[in-house]
Amino acid sequence: MRVRLPARRLLLWLLGTLMALALLLVSQPPTPRSQPEQGLASGVVGGRVLPMPADLQAPHRMRVAFQIDDLRQMELSHKTFRAEGRLHLAWDAALNQLMREQEIEPIGLLRFANQVEDWNSVLESTGPVRAAEGGARYLQAFRFEGLFYVNGFDLRSAPFLRVSLPLILEVADDRFSLEGRGVLLDPLRDSDLQRSDGLSMAGFRFVGAGVERALHRLDNPFERSQQTFSRAVLHLEYRTDDLAAALRWILPLLLVMAVVLLAPSLDSDRDELSFGLPSAGLLTLVVLQEGFRSQVPATPYLTFLDQLYAYSYAVAVAVFLLFVWGGNLRASASRGEATGVQQRINRICSVVQISALLGYGVILLGSRLR
Repeated sequence: MRVRLPARRLLLWLLGTLMALALLLVSQPPTPRSQPEQGLASGVVGGRVLPMPADLQAPHRMRVAFQIDDLRQMELSHKTFRAEGRLHLAWDAALNQLMREQEIEPIGLLRFANQVEDWNSVLESTGPVRAAEGGARYLQAFRFEGLFYVNGFDLRSAPFLRVSLPLILEVADDRFSLEGRGVLLDPLRDSDLQRSDGLSMAGFRFVGAGVERALHRLDNPFERSQQTFSRAVLHLEYRTDDLAAALRWILPLLLVMAVVLLAPSLDSDRDELSFGLPSAGLLTLVVLQEGFRSQVPATPYLTFLDQLYAYSYAVAVAVFLLFVWGGNLRASASRGEATGVQQRINRICSVVQISALLGYGVILLGSRLR
């Protein structure tokens, strides 16, 4: 099937436009971090997570500061990451006296709510409790290491991702719930996390950190009562390098589809090769998508890259059917009708090629307008 010269020039222009639109994705605005849905617990089974009122009061307050020394092994498919660092605590004399009366160590009050594999984790003090300010305040530091769970990723813009990795510290002792003796966790906000070398992670760029306070409320169905525990949550924000993601996932797809879409431009005496190109393109698309899907968890929606693959499958099948239709039409044409039939096939091929490229443009522009 031979495309006329003006159509060839238009096709090349549209291919260049498609590549330019793909590169525009590099500068797309970052996807905002998704907040935990109210009423769902992050990293724990049951309970409700609620925002903490700004004017909430409690008998005791414990200051919390996070220090991250190393972050690694983020597995999107398993929704986990491994973190190592230090936890600094500060509390007043009244809370210290209460813990001594109850024979509770400071770290015994707390737990990481989204930690998994307790057997493979570390939480130990780096020194004894120290009195400061003449006994008005007490300090202690702890070293922690473990595997942590991420409640969910928003993968709609994949492979261009922005993910939030949470460290959720929560009051663990029932006696110190807000309905009881009431310990309120107060995380420090003036941290130096952005200058920490331990926050670098292969394949992602660190873009910022934030802390927030929350409440975890548990209902007791037998006593018709509830307990509310204070939380301090550190969010570590990362995003993929968009150019690297485009070269790894988008460029191979574009190259495969460029070959498929240029197949109708081959001379009509090379039909054997033309028929094989859409089929080979389909098989290549399946392999490429499987490689991508092995890197991300299953989602109830189509990611941006899944949309491109789904549309590419349809285009490859359409090109294959176009060859079948064109081949049958030429075979049934008489010698005098051959030229007119070939011109008709060329026109239809040009329409299919241009329409397919416009479809990619719609998907790319739609992803930017979301």
